[in-house]
Amino acid sequence: MAVALFSYKNRNSFLHRIHPLAKLIVIFSMCIFCFMETEFELIKLLLCFAFSVVLFFLGGGNKTTLKALPFVFILGLFVTALRMFYFIPKISFNADGFYSGLLYTARLFITTLTCQIIFETTSSAQIQDSLEKIENAFAKVIPPVKKLHAALLISLAINFIPMVFETWTKVKLASQARSNGKKNIFTASKTLFSQLDATLSCLIFRAETKRKAILNRWTERQ
Repeated sequence: MAVALFSYKNRNSFLHRIHPLAKLIVIFSMCIFCFMETEFELIKLLLCFAFSVVLFFLGGGNKTTLKALPFVFILGLFVTALRMFYFIPKISFNADGFYSGLLYTARLFITTLTCQIIFETTSSAQIQDSLEKIENAFAKVIPPVKKLHAALLISLAINFIPMVFETWTKVKLASQARSNGKKNIFTASKTLFSQLDATLSCLIFRAETKRKAILNRWTERQ
């Protein structure tokens, strides 16, 4: 089975039984708090990491959860490398940039791990139902809110994130299964562009299918 970032896992953990809206609040709160500059930055990050570890065990996380996260350190290394050197007027080392790059990597890892756990324990249907309940509550006070279909649009945007990684993982595995194993820079680059092209085509097809399904749903309601 493809190990995709932010994909739902049907387990029987404590976090699976928590209300989806509460878990969405955790995601937004963690992302804001973790990237917010504070005076005691290291202590804050340690607390955030401890919280994400607790979520990891409450959500029944295992090695498949962590297998999807190595890209965080690759991206963090790239950002750190850009920040730790001045290139104009000459190449020179920037200690503050090195430190900020490490902080960025730590923040990205903590928030990505938290999002991974939340999305693993919350299905797309649960997210949409929770947002629709909020929309219905607002619509009782402000009726025009219902015509905006904000809950549906937000849930589609949120659920499109795991769809991207799931599609990319499947395309990559399919490409590897058809590869003869002999690669050079030219063939590797050609394969990568082919994978990106196939991923984009699949995403466009799935988005169009979803759009038609939504239009049919609205037509039936009217």
